[in-house]
Amino acid sequence: MILVSVTDWLSFIGRFHPLAVHLPIGFLVLIVLFELLNRYSKITISSEIFTISLLITAISASFACFLGYFLSEEGGYNEEILEEHQWQGIGLAGLSWLSYLVHSNWLREKSGFVKYLYLPLLVFSFVLMIIAGHHGGNLTHGESYLTEKTPNPFRNWLGMSEKSDFQKDEIGTKILNPSEAQVYQDIVKPIFKQKCEQCHNANKMKGDLRMDDIKLFIKGGKHGVIFKVNDVQGSEFIKRILLPESDEEHMPPKGKTQITENELIILKWWIEQGASFDKKISQLAVSNEVKPILASLGIGDKMNILNEIKQDKYTVEESILAENVDAIDNSTIEKVKKSGGLILPLSQNNNYVEVTYLNNPKFSDKDASIIAIAPVQTLWLKLSKTQISDNSIEFIMKLPNLTRLHLENTKITDNAINSISVLRNLEYLNLIGTNISDAAVQNLSKLKNLKKLYLWKTKVTLSGVETLKKALPNLVVDLGITKEQMVELEKAKVNEVSDDVYKK
Repeated sequence: MILVSVTDWLSFIGRFHPLAVHLPIGFLVLIVLFELLNRYSKITISSEIFTISLLITAISASFACFLGYFLSEEGGYNEEILEEHQWQGIGLAGLSWLSYLVHSNWLREKSGFVKYLYLPLLVFSFVLMIIAGHHGGNLTHGESYLTEKTPNPFRNWLGMSEKSDFQKDEIGTKILNPSEAQVYQDIVKPIFKQKCEQCHNANKMKGDLRMDDIKLFIKGGKHGVIFKVNDVQGSEFIKRILLPESDEEHMPPKGKTQITENELIILKWWIEQGASFDKKISQLAVSNEVKPILASLGIGDKMNILNEIKQDKYTVEESILAENVDAIDNSTIEKVKKSGGLILPLSQNNNYVEVTYLNNPKFSDKDASIIAIAPVQTLWLKLSKTQISDNSIEFIMKLPNLTRLHLENTKITDNAINSISVLRNLEYLNLIGTNISDAAVQNLSKLKNLKKLYLWKTKVTLSGVETLKKALPNLVVDLGITKEQMVELEKAKVNEVSDDVYKK
């Protein structure tokens, strides 16, 4: 039965429950310790100290119960364990008050018998404290939190099942049988287990979301599904990972172990490849970004992978990153956030950043001036699927250190490429789904440091690419189809023209 309405204030106060419970726990442990010292050593501790300590324990335990109730009203907890923990906490508070009363001189003067109740009450309180604490830990971290790290020798001794080679807890652990490894079970799930399941499990379901069960994970939480197959930008859990850590919707919450850059790459790759729960890694297409991560897990030919990565190395970017710049002030970060964008750090060792508007498809030319708000620090700029056009390019031109630029699925045309060609440090350019044609090839050839160029669903032809490759022989161009397929298409076009001429 709800006694009070849940408000922001009560929710805020309830968050102090995990802090408050440590006070009665600490005092109760000290009381037990003092009792042992008092009885089995030459140390003498006055009765008044015990009485005062018991009073503090009783008051703090009661206060922790109130805070725990407010916290429980937020929901998202296993109801059965929550109810047990609640009554155990109330019972502990009640036993603490009884222990205080039977130890006090006032009650002992009334009845000499009560002094014999003190030790049983103290022992019972101590045992109940351990049980309540264990259930509290289960609510917060999950039932297996205390046991999941148990080494195999102790697991055998305790009668627990042995931990298998694939039962790993973090990315970076070697997979011993890579040919049979599954992308979700052996790479993705360990990330979720370590970084997400503490708040989204059978006992604690923040946002009514469970991530420890595949069917419930697919179903999503109270806000709906949290991932979309083949759609990284539309996947809610990716959006939340990308939010600034200070944002209250950022996941994992501030203070928890955060998703690493390599883990984020793996999660995006999993979504892009169809978010399969049963496919083997060997069945998926592997990008150069993912290859070194898989190599660290013992998957793939490591030497070949390292050679490929070496060839695709972003040397200009590395040289820029080697020289640090001033940090971006908080007011600038807030301005970008208010415009629907994010400023994300590229490294812990310097102040260079990525500016992204992936989560704001309404971003348009009228907002574009903010793109240049941190001109020296911006190395990566992501404007994919926004409403910008050629009119926004003047602000992109103000980013002298820009090395990677995402303009896919925007309204830019060939006219913009002439302006982009001033970005001499650009090594990566994504123009997928734009109105770029062969007319832009001449200006693209001015980007002497360009290493990767994506041109799917554009008007650029194979002959345009070949012209570009003559100017930039080391450039990797991705048209979305193979060269052989393009040749076949060109042949088909020639045959069509020939047929038309013949018919005439």
